[in-house]
Amino acid sequence: MLRLALALVLSIPLAAQHKVSTYQAGRTLDSIRVDGNLSEFTWAGLPRVGRFTNIRQADQINASPTEAAVAWDDRNLYVAFACIDPTPWSTMYKRDSRLWEQEVVEVFLDPDGDGKNYPEIEVSPHNVVVDLLIPQRGVSANDAIEWDIEGLRTAVGKHAAGWTVEIAIPWTSLREAGVQRRPNVGDKWRAGLYRIERPGGAPVGREVAALRRKLTASGEAEKKTIQAEIEKLTEGRQWLAWSPTRVEYGFHDPERFGNIEFVLKPHTKNAR
Repeated sequence: MLRLALALVLSIPLAAQHKVSTYQAGRTLDSIRVDGNLSEFTWAGLPRVGRFTNIRQADQINASPTEAAVAWDDRNLYVAFACIDPTPWSTMYKRDSRLWEQEVVEVFLDPDGDGKNYPEIEVSPHNVVVDLLIPQRGVSANDAIEWDIEGLRTAVGKHAAGWTVEIAIPWTSLREAGVQRRPNVGDKWRAGLYRIERPGGAPVGREVAALRRKLTASGEAEKKTIQAEIEKLTEGRQWLAWSPTRVEYGFHDPERFGNIEFVLKPHTKNAR
């Protein structure tokens, strides 16, 4: 009997054994002005997606609280982030820079849930954007970064406690991701919402970037020393996820993306 039970458990796909997060995205209540202020009735009335977890230390008390909400209308998908961080930083100012090496918020979309051709959008505290179309997990960013989302709008707001981000993604810009029309009420998409928090500010960021450049031209023995320096400087970094992914895959774990259901009005005040 024990062997039979074990066999049944092992036969269940890994994605089925893990409960992913679910969120109901409500239709907008007013016109969204993408300015980073999050002052619309829509954002005030929608529930937040729920707790963001540090995928590298799931039991760690989150020192960098993060909230997010998702809305939609006939033309766009809207995503808002609110990040507690008195010193948000970045040293990159050019579109399609390697923003994931610094502080950023990220949106991954997998409308058909097949784990292929999923868009990734990142926005930095300076409102710099990188957008990628990932053919499948494991593909180099260099092979995905040529893609640009037509009509994408983003804005960043800053205040004493942190920074906010507003993103508008036109449905028509997602054709290469398999989107032929806007979702109907009741449709569900797989999606990931993330944030990377790196303590130390811009000075540490510049020092880490210099060490990474040095790393590429170093011998094996020196590489170990340089990598140890980088690890020491980046200690305390947080990889925060709404629907937690597996550490070995980072955020590129489509099987662990959350479920977003498109509704007119969310039934619950809290995500689950």
